[in-house]
Amino acid sequence: MEQKEFTDYVISKIVAEFPQLKDFCTVKPNDIIDIDYKSKKGNVTFWLTTQDKEITIGFSGLTECDWHTHMSLFEANLPNEEIEVAIKFMKNLFSDKLNIIYSNFRGYFHIDNENETKVDEQEKGEIFETFKWTNL
Repeated sequence: MEQKEFTDYVISKIVAEFPQLKDFCTVKPNDIIDIDYKSKKGNVTFWLTTQDKEITIGFSGLTECDWHTHMSLFEANLPNEEIEVAIKFMKNLFSDKLNIIYSNFRGYFHIDNENETKVDEQEKGEIFETFKWTNL
C-alpha cells in the first residue's frame, strides 16, 4: 500500500468515526495528513499522523510533542488493526475514560493502565496532576 492510499483509507475511517475531526485535518507533503485537535480549554492538543504509512498518536501542550505512541506497540501492524486500536484509544480519551498526566517537566502524557494515576519515576521537583480530556 502506497502512502497516499494508506492516508486516504485511514483518514476516511477516522473521520467517519469522529466527524468533528474533519476540519482539523492538514495535508502535508508526501501524502501525509495530520490531525491536530485541541481540548476545549486549549491546554493540550491530541494529534494523529499517517506519516511513514503508520498511525501515530500523541499529545502536545508543554512542548511540540509531549508524548506519542505508535499503533504497532499495541501489536497492530495491518492498517485495519491500527485503525481499530486508534479508534478505541480516541473513544476512551474523548469520553473521559483515560487519565492524562501532566508533569511540570515532561508535559502531558498517558499511562497505559487507564486506572493508574501515579508515575513510578519522578524527578526531584517534578509535580504530577491527573486530568480527563474534558478538563483540559
